[in-house]
Amino acid sequence: MTRINDRSVLTIAGGKKIYIDMACNLAMSFLFWNSNSEIKFYLVTDRADYIPTGLKSKINIIEKSTDELNKGFSSKLQIADFLQTQQTLFIDADCLVYGDLSSVFNAFEGHLLSVIGYNRTAGINTGFCNDISQVLAKTDTSYYPMLCGSVYYVENVETARKAFQYANSLLKSYDDLGLIRLRNRENEEPLIALAMAKFGQNPVNDTGFIKADRMYYDHLSSNILLGKAKLWSDVQPPVPEYSTLMESQPLIVHFNASYTETFEYKAEVIRIRKKYLNKWPVRLADLYAKILFVAPGKFALNAKNLLRPLYHRLFGYRKVPLSQRIVND
Repeated sequence: MTRINDRSVLTIAGGKKIYIDMACNLAMSFLFWNSNSEIKFYLVTDRADYIPTGLKSKINIIEKSTDELNKGFSSKLQIADFLQTQQTLFIDADCLVYGDLSSVFNAFEGHLLSVIGYNRTAGINTGFCNDISQVLAKTDTSYYPMLCGSVYYVENVETARKAFQYANSLLKSYDDLGLIRLRNRENEEPLIALAMAKFGQNPVNDTGFIKADRMYYDHLSSNILLGKAKLWSDVQPPVPEYSTLMESQPLIVHFNASYTETFEYKAEVIRIRKKYLNKWPVRLADLYAKILFVAPGKFALNAKNLLRPLYHRLFGYRKVPLSQRIVND
């Protein structure tokens, strides 16, 4: 069994300040719940100057030049280059941590490269590729791990490093393989999925306690200072899904897509920043977040849902604005 002091969380954030800010939010949420553990936190970035002074001394910063970091999603194909401990949990910068992560490492132990998900051998228009069976034939692999790559578990061994080398080698044939781009860029998820299959690595079934992706659920109720996060759906999650759970109460919430722009995420961020950086009492930080974001956010959401039918009848459907994360790319 791996020594518990040989574990770390790793994230990568480069370029725009919005991404470094999210990585810092992740780091603060991790430190709030894991300060008594021996799990280390590593942030790979080309803009360490964006990291708050009160956080810099609490985390390990791996500084790289802009040219040394891949752009967009393919930066996650560099995970193996930045491993510092025997067990590494890579967590996307747009995630937040809601508890002690020791149990997450324990759940993945025994795997060399893994994610939350399940294996498939067929399927069309899955969101990751046009036809799974054709991709498997072209890459001579026997299964495709269906995943949402917000959390990756990696052991510092040769097999994992070779898997990432293989994933990188597929970049040049990304479109020819029939893989689907995300925001007009190569997506690391199908590449790592194929690399896992090529090297005989399997995902861990979703039980709802490790992580959940906001986009797959209708509702979220959370409070990061209390370590509570519950996500649930009124109907079956949309396809493609990597999970069929109708409810999750995870230790990690992934605020993917445009969910970092919602009052839900902003409330959590102001809570953790006021508590961690400004040393506010938990109750005061929570009250401040509720007044500043939660109450007006819920009011606006309820008003929008109530008035939406009338607006559509009078003015038609308006164009959905681009996410600031896409604008900032």
